[in-house]
Amino acid sequence: MRRLGWLVLALLMACAGAQEWISETLQGRGVVGPYTLSWNQIVERSEIVLRGERWLLRERDYWIDYAAGQIRFAEALRRDETARVGYRILPGRSQKNSPSDIPLSTELVRFGAASLSLQGRVHTQQGIPQTDLGIRAVWEQPQQQAEALYLLRNPQGEGTPALWRLGSRWKTRDGFTTVLQFSRVDPAFGDARPYGLTSGQEQAHAQLEWRPDSHLRAHLQWRHQRALQNPIQAQQGWLAGIDYTLPSARLQVERQLTGRPNQPTILADRLALSVQPHQQLRLQLEERTTQQGDQERSQTETRAEIGQAVQLSHLTQREGEQRIEQSRVAIQGGTSQVQGRVELSQRWQQEDAQGAAQAQLQVQLHPALRLGGEYQLQEQAGQLRGYQLIATPFEGAQLRLSARNYEGYQGYQLRSEQLEWEWRAPFNLTLGGQFARHPLQQGRPQPTQLEGYRLRFARGAWVVEAGYLEQEQLTALSQERRYTLSLQSQLNPATLFALTFQRTEWERDAFLREVALKLGLTHRLQNFYLTLEASAQLPRADQNVDPNRPRYSGSLKLGVQF
Repeated sequence: MRRLGWLVLALLMACAGAQEWISETLQGRGVVGPYTLSWNQIVERSEIVLRGERWLLRERDYWIDYAAGQIRFAEALRRDETARVGYRILPGRSQKNSPSDIPLSTELVRFGAASLSLQGRVHTQQGIPQTDLGIRAVWEQPQQQAEALYLLRNPQGEGTPALWRLGSRWKTRDGFTTVLQFSRVDPAFGDARPYGLTSGQEQAHAQLEWRPDSHLRAHLQWRHQRALQNPIQAQQGWLAGIDYTLPSARLQVERQLTGRPNQPTILADRLALSVQPHQQLRLQLEERTTQQGDQERSQTETRAEIGQAVQLSHLTQREGEQRIEQSRVAIQGGTSQVQGRVELSQRWQQEDAQGAAQAQLQVQLHPALRLGGEYQLQEQAGQLRGYQLIATPFEGAQLRLSARNYEGYQGYQLRSEQLEWEWRAPFNLTLGGQFARHPLQQGRPQPTQLEGYRLRFARGAWVVEAGYLEQEQLTALSQERRYTLSLQSQLNPATLFALTFQRTEWERDAFLREVALKLGLTHRLQNFYLTLEASAQLPRADQNVDPNRPRYSGSLKLGVQF
């Protein structure tokens, strides 16, 4: 494995240079996220996140989904705040993100410093469209703010799950800041993380902060939370800390006490020191100690970053007599035609040692051809090899092919394959298709096989599209076929008409089918859009209803234009 590491390292050093770097600014929405970045398939551990002038730490101050290109913060990003995010992408592999989380906000009335607005968001949760809609009242002065937020998820009359959030913030000329917050989320509300809350919980929070100058910050926090369905699952905690910041150094000291019913109190201490002696060199040391009763755990981590090309880290974990150490080195770089990354790591536990290696390479052989490869290895735990090809064989056509061979890696013994193609043919025709066996979802192969085709014809304001998708569950021996035919027309610059026919068939023990016909009309109103949809459906035979009797439904949706 050492020979492999040095071989890849030499290859990267030979083509060292700057990868394609993306930098963008996120505007706060008063929630922790997720905030969608402009690109997905981000190079892992390549990001730098700044909140104001503070450098945030991964998996403590924020969490990032590299595949989806989304970031979530530990503390809500206020509306008057911004966060700067820089990261690397691999041309040909990374793609532009389409907005899947659309905020909704419009002011209804204002009285001096107080305002009342319509608030919410349109988003997708587990593939199902969701709408949050409610009222937000705000009173805002230069040094004082107060907020009350009440939201309903998919409003449908009585019994609709709701979210409450009350808060205030007060500042004094002496540098003191007081924050008070209270929130309550019904268990049926679902995912409330975008608002910095947890479904089915009631929370109270108080914070006192002192900033005598631009360098020193001292803070004291109290937090209480209770599960609505199980009041015994309650906890409260105190957090005290000091943060001292200089242009090239920062020191943080924190102590936290957490109490739960019928359990010993948890005492946690944290010390973090970061130094930047040079613009291209950043060093960090972090020490954590946790004690609960007779149990004590500690963790020490050191990190070094040299520019954007080299990252070094060493982690030591201690619990009782057990000791685990892990070292990692990552190097990345490239030119306009070649980009690469290599990462080597070693883990020690007692007398056992386990090494791991990762290597990625992207090469632009021709303006119409890009190749990529990856290799991952874990000692005594298998290996993974993969490649990706993106080609434009002729004008208007694109082919994307990728494959991964799992040889015991992550416990898999299989091959993942994905093929996508599209051709913009003459006469305003577009043909496309896809094939996938064990497709990847969040980096892991799934036990399914997909095959699909689509044909699209556009003429003037009218668009006709036909599609076929076949999905087979490889482990459950079940198959699903879906036929789609749609007609769309831009009636005027503000109105879109759509008629969709969909037929779905399932094969298990019996032959099942479902048919749906949908008629929709979407109209744009300044910054909003209004959708009116009517549908007729012949349900499946196993849903305890008459399969020959159609079900009719209608919906009215309000969203944000994007």
